[in-house]
Amino acid sequence: MKVLIYYFSGTGNTKMVLDRFVQHFTERGVQTVVKNIDDYYDSKNECNKKTESINNYENHIDSENEYINQTDNIDKYNKQIVDGDEIKKIDSGDEYNIQLENIDEYDKVGLFYPIHAFNAPANVLQFAKKLQKRKDKKPLFIVKTSGEPLALNNISSLKVKSILRKRGLILENEYHYCMPYNIIFRHTDNMAYKMWESAKSIIPYDCDEIIAGEKRKLKYIPCGRMLAWIFRIEHWAGRFNGKKYKVNENCIKCGMCVRNCPTHNITMENGNFKFGKNCLMCMRCSFNCPKNCIKIGLFENWKVNGRYSFTPNKNQVETHKNYCKRSYKKYFSKIENRLNSIDAKSNTQ
Repeated sequence: MKVLIYYFSGTGNTKMVLDRFVQHFTERGVQTVVKNIDDYYDSKNECNKKTESINNYENHIDSENEYINQTDNIDKYNKQIVDGDEIKKIDSGDEYNIQLENIDEYDKVGLFYPIHAFNAPANVLQFAKKLQKRKDKKPLFIVKTSGEPLALNNISSLKVKSILRKRGLILENEYHYCMPYNIIFRHTDNMAYKMWESAKSIIPYDCDEIIAGEKRKLKYIPCGRMLAWIFRIEHWAGRFNGKKYKVNENCIKCGMCVRNCPTHNITMENGNFKFGKNCLMCMRCSFNCPKNCIKIGLFENWKVNGRYSFTPNKNQVETHKNYCKRSYKKYFSKIENRLNSIDAKSNTQ
């Protein structure tokens, strides 16, 4: 079996889940090809204008190299640092220059993304619309992550599922995993650990379902399509709020935010940062900033900075213990019950 996966990961949670899928697919002998949606983004406006050379950041980058190595797409960005390339200014456009893979070569296609306001992120929808329409049908599986296990999250795939259906990709499997927030508030290390351990425990069986052709779909709440349409206002709100991002005096000019932005929305000229109109609210810049110096506009009080350790901390106090308490309990219990069912079934065989 050969599988093609497209993915977008804002601050790394979705990529962690993806890596587990790829690991298990590989162990099962499935040839897996992974494509980062970031790599297809190509604005048509002002893409040849140059800002300050990346060489100007070398002193700062060297001191923060250990932190930078934890970010997504690091191989590409390290190559820029080594070669002394200049950071390109890419402002607006929302275009995807897709050299389309031949989907006919694959048995299944996967799409991974973090949920943004109960929807797929704006760039994922834009990417899906650029895929060519095809007459032959291919099975599709969708994997998504969010910080809370609300049933409302299930509707996030309605729009992208509709877009991909018109392009011959038919949804057969759909999975949702809880991973810690990168905005709203910071989950405790204990909760982040519990989320990740739960995801790791069930992912192998979800992979096996996909391989075996056993369909699994999430239940959508009533009026879900209308609700998803209403919540997609976040895509436009992100553009508006993104222009209000600011950098404070703690900035060391490392340029990490410029290089990491998935829509090239952040530029730097003459030592000053500019935030454009293509913000996804993915939080990659503010979450990964080594000096916590990026202010995220109207949502500053919701900012989360710094990666999670995903290791338990007995001394840490739970500050949001009643937040979605019933939903979290139901989510973890559902995974535990499913694992117990799988174990019981295997013991009787």
